[in-house]
Amino acid sequence: MALVEDGDLFDLSTSLAGLLRAPVTIEDRDTIVIAYSGGDQDVDQARISTILGRQVPVHYREAIAATGVFEKLLTSDEVITLDLPEEHMVARAVVAVRDDGQLIGSIWAAIPGGPSPDQAQILREAVPQVAARLRAERDLADRGRRERTDLVTTLLAGGDAADEIAADRTMAGEWVAVSIRAATPEAIRRTVGPLTLHLSAVAPSALCAGHDSGVLGVLPAASAVRILDDFLRRFGARDQLAVGIGTPAEAGNLAESRAVADQVAESLTRRGRRGVAATLTDVFADVLVDRLDGFLNRHRDSSPLTLLREHDRVHESGLVDAVGAFLDRGEVSAAAEVLGVHPNTVRNRLRRARESCGVDVADPATRLALMIALRSVR
Repeated sequence: MALVEDGDLFDLSTSLAGLLRAPVTIEDRDTIVIAYSGGDQDVDQARISTILGRQVPVHYREAIAATGVFEKLLTSDEVITLDLPEEHMVARAVVAVRDDGQLIGSIWAAIPGGPSPDQAQILREAVPQVAARLRAERDLADRGRRERTDLVTTLLAGGDAADEIAADRTMAGEWVAVSIRAATPEAIRRTVGPLTLHLSAVAPSALCAGHDSGVLGVLPAASAVRILDDFLRRFGARDQLAVGIGTPAEAGNLAESRAVADQVAESLTRRGRRGVAATLTDVFADVLVDRLDGFLNRHRDSSPLTLLREHDRVHESGLVDAVGAFLDRGEVSAAAEVLGVHPNTVRNRLRRARESCGVDVADPATRLALMIALRSVR
């Protein structure tokens, strides 16, 4: 079988498609599209969506997974036929690609009616060449990842080295740090490649790299929100990600922006808000409460909320509920309605909080302290 000897995986895909007379995609083990054949070969919506999104869309992936094909690829070296007419998909022939026995990818060919024996043989014979290219590109990608990681971490650390990188890359104007937290280490690993590909298409000067706790990035401040929102809309595993965007600064001075991005991402994560990209403005109150949590935990015994709780524990006086409802609603009658009591009951409890506990909700500083403490507890 004569496949193209030079060129990259895209050239190999196109050469293989010519031999098979069928469209070809090459995917990694996470169904991320690494390469696909050229030409007028958009045989169905599944292929079009996969190529445009660089990943099998969630709907199709779930339908494919239900057939057990992904489990078969883990152990079988035979050509597997996948036929899902109810999904309006042309039948696929798929074969695993391995390196030292470990699955590293797969070759997919869209063949109406399934592959003939000759086509199946062509696919099997293509595996060693695809594996060799995948290994070579993986090694190149590993070097690229290390370089990007060094660039990103140095930029976000600030200092003279960051200034030099910013100057070398002509990173003028304002930039922001981006911190992405994922639900699992696997989700982190699956995010870096697609995000890198997305940035290369829409913001070539931007950078991202995997990190111990997630993904870190450096994006132009003016377009960061739009770029990340667009990525989340396209990315199939967006519900695994919480994206924090730091404050704008010059490219060589992003240490504070990185700290803010981490705080925003952590705030989103703590509240289970995934699938969104947020700035400090979007979640300012939440981040403020989170920053004060350490102080509140260290000095909780001195908090006015603790004084009210202790009085309630001893006297069953309902002071915490009355104060909380009053602070939430802003006035006595509304608080009474929430609690289902007479307004005078609320007034009496607020008076008792002042006289018995020294907690006066008429004092602005006390109100602020109580509201922060209550929000933190909730």
